[in-house]
Amino acid sequence: MAKIILVASGKGGAGKSTVSALLGEALAFRKSTVLLLELDSGLRSLDVALGVSEHILFDMGDIIRGSCGIKDAVINCPFCPNLSLIAAAAKPVLVTEETIKMISRELGDYYEFIILDCPAGIGIELENAAKCADLGLVVATPDPSAIRGARSAGKLLENSGVKERRLVIERCPQKAKKLAPLKNLDEIIDGAELQLIGVIWEDPATRDSMDAGTPLDDTGINYETFRDLSERIRGRYIPLGFK
Repeated sequence: MAKIILVASGKGGAGKSTVSALLGEALAFRKSTVLLLELDSGLRSLDVALGVSEHILFDMGDIIRGSCGIKDAVINCPFCPNLSLIAAAAKPVLVTEETIKMISRELGDYYEFIILDCPAGIGIELENAAKCADLGLVVATPDPSAIRGARSAGKLLENSGVKERRLVIERCPQKAKKLAPLKNLDEIIDGAELQLIGVIWEDPATRDSMDAGTPLDDTGINYETFRDLSERIRGRYIPLGFK
């Protein structure tokens, strides 16, 4: 049965979908089968990141309405055969705990990992996803409001029974002095009250790959970052470093 990984952020624009997509790619390129479930109804973006926008016939909304089977809504990534997506509904719709569990039951034997790309914030959608998750990744950028939002999201996950919760810092400058007004990474970790599992560097090429629907260049700075994050997800010890 698939391990279910929830990706959340207390504040919009923290890079949650970037982490969902590129973690999924990193796992899939290393021979794991991965399904991305996009839960941000009305605001989907993972279809762009995977280069499948023109191939969507059915989405999460169709599953909820019963107008297609679950497998009918699965889209395979053209550049990463082990990675698949069920795109978010085109119009706002509530994705319930029961819907997530239904999809997981039907498809869980086909995938090693199911990644839930949750809406930003700490609303009912995150609560529903949290009740289904084995691991919660909370994404924050290095700014005070995002850190505060990450702390709130982490507390919601804890109260919802997600025992394993970790912090991913997104768009982090490569030099510590550029963190100002923050002093160091420890200030982010302490503020979020979560254990760190990965640091994603600020890098225009990473955003370009998301916008173009292409994989990360294996010479780019975040290629190794996501590779290491995927290995930590698998349980391998990879030291965390900061330049």
